[in-house]
Amino acid sequence: MKDVEDGILIIPFYIICDESQSMEGAKLDACNTELTKLHAAYASEPQFSWHVRVGVISFSDTAQVLLPLSIMTDVVDLPGLVAKGGTNYGNAFICLKNTIQTDIADLKKGSDKVNRPIVFFISDGEPTDKNWKAAHAQVADKSWPFSPHIISFGVGGAQADTIREVATQVDKKGKSFAYLADDNADPGAVLSEIFKSLLKGLWEAACGRGMVLPITGPGFIKLDEI
Repeated sequence: MKDVEDGILIIPFYIICDESQSMEGAKLDACNTELTKLHAAYASEPQFSWHVRVGVISFSDTAQVLLPLSIMTDVVDLPGLVAKGGTNYGNAFICLKNTIQTDIADLKKGSDKVNRPIVFFISDGEPTDKNWKAAHAQVADKSWPFSPHIISFGVGGAQADTIREVATQVDKKGKSFAYLADDNADPGAVLSEIFKSLLKGLWEAACGRGMVLPITGPGFIKLDEI
């Protein structure tokens, strides 16, 4: 792992998961299973877990921090996602911005170097709120020093255009990373592949080599390749 002169390199990694009613069943079960696997993988690598801090935000009609940004070796059990309500994107992004603001301020009280946060957003449906883009724009605003890189992923039922809009630009050329599961793909298999790629990418980032993207695997496509 890469250390910096005055402290260690920390990468805040947030998973935002839709737990609206439409996610009930195989999709939400797959999310819970992959979160458990991710916890086990990170907890088995204490040095990696120290560098990559993980937080989980769930949303339906409202949004909440399901798991505060944590060193995964310190986490005993992950709280589970439970299907309920609608799909309010705006509340998810408001919660994300407030959470990032607080977390990075706390991290910066030490002597560690904090990288730009990385966010993995999962949803299967169209937002039920009409003004979600205003909240998203505040998070995506590159003039905000804590603005994260958002990787978006749509599972069964998601609309390509919406998932594409959620992903943030990572360079001046407008490059972004948005993915959509195949209509007939098994949610568990697809999420397993994409979490494996994310884990590998975060490992590379923690080693100081930068996040390795795009994510590749069977059962889903990168939206700008349609």
